[in-house]
Amino acid sequence: MYKRARTGLATAAATAAVLAAVGPAAPAHAADEAPARNRVLVVVVDFKDAKHADAEAVKQDARKEYFGGSQSIAGYYTKVSQGAFTYVPAAEDEVVGPYELDLPQNPCDAGAVNKAAREAALADGYTEKEDYDSISVLQPGAGSDCGWAGLGSVPGPNTWLQVGEDGTTSKAAMVHEFGHNQGYSHHERDECPGGDLGHCASAEGYSGKTPMGGGGVGVGFAAPELISRSWLPGGQAVTVKKSATFTLSPLYGGAAGGVRALDIPLGKDRLVVEYRHEDPSYTDAEDGNLDAAIEGVHAYLVPEGNYNSSRLIDPTPGEGKGKEDAVTALTDKANKVRLEVGRSGNGSATVSVSLGGVPAPAAAGSSKQGNTTAPDPKPQGGEGAPVSEKGTDADAPTAPDGHAGKGGDDARNLAETGGSSTTPLIAGTGAALAAAGALSLYALRRRGRRSA
Repeated sequence: MYKRARTGLATAAATAAVLAAVGPAAPAHAADEAPARNRVLVVVVDFKDAKHADAEAVKQDARKEYFGGSQSIAGYYTKVSQGAFTYVPAAEDEVVGPYELDLPQNPCDAGAVNKAAREAALADGYTEKEDYDSISVLQPGAGSDCGWAGLGSVPGPNTWLQVGEDGTTSKAAMVHEFGHNQGYSHHERDECPGGDLGHCASAEGYSGKTPMGGGGVGVGFAAPELISRSWLPGGQAVTVKKSATFTLSPLYGGAAGGVRALDIPLGKDRLVVEYRHEDPSYTDAEDGNLDAAIEGVHAYLVPEGNYNSSRLIDPTPGEGKGKEDAVTALTDKANKVRLEVGRSGNGSATVSVSLGGVPAPAAAGSSKQGNTTAPDPKPQGGEGAPVSEKGTDADAPTAPDGHAGKGGDDARNLAETGGSSTTPLIAGTGAALAAAGALSLYALRRRGRRSA
């Protein structure tokens, strides 16, 4: 039977282990300040007509992928938040179950699975809010008609992952779905030929600059997403008040301190600019160093200050990757804003911002002259709104092993279907939250990857 007092010790130990594995947090987060911790109850479930072939192997893999050091989900979020946030196990054994639900596997009904899993956990002694903050359900993928590898509420406490016949779960899908729990939408892109913001149009494909845009585990979250969670503290993200020239440090890694993101007024919207560069201080066994595939200055449109729903500004035709869609200059004549990249590479970039038609001075370091303030993101509340899946590239169907099929390139797909549109989710015992149609669905083209 579950013992809550012992779970507290296990949670504290797991947090310390993750932080030690990731290494020192960035100086912006005080060394003696504990990270915000989300207690995840990871639940393995079986159905009346479908069971995991080896539930213990599933649990062993899940312990590693959720909480097993720097390459785990906990380690990844500790890294990208600069030590401000992490996930920790709610259960002493880290993963509970398998619980056999009184449900068939098909038809796929995510809401019913969530409700039944919570009820089984409650019967086993785990009460929401008292014992856990969020719940992550691992269900068999073989034979499932769910059209997704993973699924998550936006924002909220619920994630679902399908487990392959080999007993493993896609870490890329896990990072993506937990991103939805943070309130992040799918990260799309606009094509703005020549960097003219007055002629932008919605484009097919995803940004590739964040796990929410098909980037997988090998990239960090984009600057607007970090701003929304206050994960760029200590002057790393600044709101530009007047024309100035800045030296940007990499969004991840690099020397301590420095400006890492610019937040520029653009009428009722915002323009967020970042510099991305490979961060050798954080390495994934399969994807290598963080942001290794990204280089250069990148820009995002933030509609009406909603940092969770930003879009990549792509000045080049077609879907670029890595450094191909980096910006060199952007112009918005209507709002009298111009941005120019003077130098970019080798771990820093120089960016000039001209506001109101006033040319930016050549000298960098304007942030030290009282020119800027920290961005003020809108707080998120409730359970958020649905993320539309219409128009996503859902042409990689779920493979027999429960993961999405491998595509011809390394892009990861966002799925279009999954879950019932009418079944209510349960936030706590007996409390209806939202329809399963409000969930975000994710499938990816699996590259046959596994963490070491």
